[in-house]
Amino acid sequence: MKVGLDKDIILQTVAKMADENGISSVTLKSLAAELGIKSPSLYKHFSGGLDELNKELMLYGWHTLEKEMIMSAVGKAKDDAILSICHTYRKFALEHTGVYEAMQWYNMYSSDEALNATEGIISVLFQVLAAYELTEEQKVHTVRTLRGFLHGFSSIESHRGFGNAVPTSDTFNFALQTILNGIHNFE
Repeated sequence: MKVGLDKDIILQTVAKMADENGISSVTLKSLAAELGIKSPSLYKHFSGGLDELNKELMLYGWHTLEKEMIMSAVGKAKDDAILSICHTYRKFALEHTGVYEAMQWYNMYSSDEALNATEGIISVLFQVLAAYELTEEQKVHTVRTLRGFLHGFSSIESHRGFGNAVPTSDTFNFALQTILNGIHNFE
């Protein structure tokens, strides 16, 4: 085993490879070559092989996004916090297309850890929404709306699915303002 090689370094390498060439391009053989080791050496850290590696990449992505969203909301409240969180989510999805793809296509019911993978970002959204005068049910609807919008928009945009000449940033901001207007209508 290469000296200094640990699970975090391997995950960072997998993330970089997935972002550069797509998640489907990551194999144990290609990862081992990138790390300068033999494929069997990876089993020391990922005994479950590629399946475990993909699961860990999914968790790595959700935890990284959660940290970035929290940092973006620090010192902000209400609309400013929501806007910052949403822009952070979009930026993450565009800059980490391979990791983002791994995050979306996981079996959330495969383990408690996978089931709770998105718990952090949901918690951040609920914390920001606490500043609004919304019922608990309205907060649930708002979180679902934000998640659906962010995932849908980011997925379409990262696959270059918007073909109109109108800048996608303008559309993203328009949609966010529409959602914020809806929140304010319930206050």
